[in-house]
Amino acid sequence: MTGWKENMGMSQDTGLVKIYAPMSHKERWQEEADEKNYKSTSKYLHELIQEARAIRDEGFLAPQGSDQEVQRLKKKIEELEDRLAQAKQQNRDSVTIDDSAFLKQFLTEEYQTFDEVLQKVVESDTVDELLREPIEDELYFLAAREEVEFEHGHGWRLAGGEE
Repeated sequence: MTGWKENMGMSQDTGLVKIYAPMSHKERWQEEADEKNYKSTSKYLHELIQEARAIRDEGFLAPQGSDQEVQRLKKKIEELEDRLAQAKQQNRDSVTIDDSAFLKQFLTEEYQTFDEVLQKVVESDTVDELLREPIEDELYFLAAREEVEFEHGHGWRLAGGEE
């Protein structure tokens, strides 16, 4: 006499696993299985479980409380931020404010003192672009690392200062 597994088209090495879930989940799983043309909801759920295992094994679904994984990711973020800052610095270094064409734009037919020329250069959009963005980026980077603090209406300061 053949067993019920053979009658249902299942192999001898197939086992029964019961799962109790809210009816809404069961209905959703059945709909998803139907939409993806699975022969059964069981086969669909089996594949989802296998996919989740693979993702967890790759470290994407670390178990709750995985401080080591969190620390590893934080360190990776810091490394990437440092590399980005270095790349930005290299790009900034390629632009110079002592270029003759750049400086000539601030001169006129009238004589100006060095301080007057310097003031025009400092107030120029070019210098603003060269300095403002990198300084703002670095301040926000330091704030993310909790080395400096910002308070609206007051400005920036080293972290841990007196209140």
